[in-house]
Amino acid sequence: MTLHYSPILAQSLSVFHDNGETLFTDVSFSLEHQITGLVGRNGSGKSVLANVLLRQKTPDAGNVVCQARVGFLPQLTRNRALQEQGSIASFLSVEEKLRALRRIENGSIDQQDFDLVADDWGAWDALCLQLDEMNIPADPLMPCYRLSGGELTRLMLWQLFNGDYDFLILDEPSNHLDRAGRKWLLEQMRRFDGGILLISHDRLLLECVACIMELTAKGIRHYGGNYSLYSQQKELQQVALDRSVADAERQVRQIKKQQQRSIEKAQKRATHGNKARRDGSQPKILLDAMKDSAQRTASARKVQFEQQLSKAEKKAADLKDQQYRFKSQQLMINESDKRHSSVLALLAVQLRYGFSKEINFSMQYGDRVHLTGNNGCGKSTLLKAIMGNQQPNSGQVLCKVELCYLDQHFSLLDDQQTVLENLQQLCPDYSQSELRTMAAGVGFRRERVNLSVALLSGGEKMKIALLVVSHQYGETLLLLDEPDNHLDIESKQMLAQALSGHMGGMVLISHDDAFVAEVGINRTLMLGVEPG
Repeated sequence: MTLHYSPILAQSLSVFHDNGETLFTDVSFSLEHQITGLVGRNGSGKSVLANVLLRQKTPDAGNVVCQARVGFLPQLTRNRALQEQGSIASFLSVEEKLRALRRIENGSIDQQDFDLVADDWGAWDALCLQLDEMNIPADPLMPCYRLSGGELTRLMLWQLFNGDYDFLILDEPSNHLDRAGRKWLLEQMRRFDGGILLISHDRLLLECVACIMELTAKGIRHYGGNYSLYSQQKELQQVALDRSVADAERQVRQIKKQQQRSIEKAQKRATHGNKARRDGSQPKILLDAMKDSAQRTASARKVQFEQQLSKAEKKAADLKDQQYRFKSQQLMINESDKRHSSVLALLAVQLRYGFSKEINFSMQYGDRVHLTGNNGCGKSTLLKAIMGNQQPNSGQVLCKVELCYLDQHFSLLDDQQTVLENLQQLCPDYSQSELRTMAAGVGFRRERVNLSVALLSGGEKMKIALLVVSHQYGETLLLLDEPDNHLDIESKQMLAQALSGHMGGMVLISHDDAFVAEVGINRTLMLGVEPG
């Protein structure tokens, strides 16, 4: 008889920031041999929780019991990570074998080379075929830094799905993947013979999960079913919470009214007593006794009302705090009065990497261009050429307006500075009060602006970077390289709404069709076909 066991068991986990602020507390759950989705707002600690489960980070309280061989895909955010991988073959731990095979083909008779190859004489061709099937350049010795974010992500995923693992933890695996890559990822997840913890805001992926866990500062909540069912349950919770807040506030008002009526009645009784004392209609000793009794009663009622009011106000405050966590955040785009009819022209531009043909393209004021194409076609390379960070092989880039470039690695932010210090440095035309208001609009309220950027999640860094790029004075052409990566679902909608109200031009790279539609794109430049 086979005994059932949970591959990973989390018991009462708590993690706190260095400043004592709670990241999450009392988190308990078990992961089964199925696909489980983990969702939560940016900064709720999902990636930190993944590191705790992997024992790469020690929690402040609680423990993890793991009875599985676990593979992990971290978020891909840093260029340094690409450079450290070496070649594709090195990343896959087959470079020595492939180089030995090449040496033998070139005439080597060294026994060590034959030992390295063993019987795997088709290793080179087999790997080239596999790379080609994944739309990755079929060159095993190509350096990983030459791969696009999507190509590297697919390579890392392929290694995990074909590794000797019982369980996989995938942190935002669809970031950087194009439409074909996301379809491929779904197929791999469904075929995987083991459990998966999917940390994602990708609604397409979350539709294939068996259940969803939502992480908040106060713990974790379980939802049965996929994203559609989760969304329905969340809507019901929101309606119930709004009703509870309204009932709690109504109760506070009723207690205050009752207290006011009680005070008014006591004042009337006191007035009648004073009148009786003046006209001498009743004995003074009787009036004094009645006064003392009324004062004791009034004092007792006051204490009772204060206790009731305090309890009701606390309940209302707690419910409103929960309501705030549901409340939409806001991101406003700074506008300009300038108007340039022509803002950008690409004249016979030929890129260093990716799309090999010449690109001729122009943008007018207000154009909202979706830059699209398969992973590795050169989308990010083109944005770098427009920005001037990388010269094209040939051609000219003419730009008449200021440029603001947001890449996939948040390189405009200084990790060693706080949120507020970054905003002060990068948005010098705004007062500290204005910057605090801007930061609060995307979830950095009060002392959270003093958090170091190095401690922020990928989604939180993206929000701060977007505040910077969207609050530059003067007409600015926004160059946005997958800005929706790392963002939770609510934040994606917030960003799309803000960008849809931006009057200036933008060039957007994104693989999320729903996000692109919400932004309000009016032109498309597809690398691989003639631009239009």
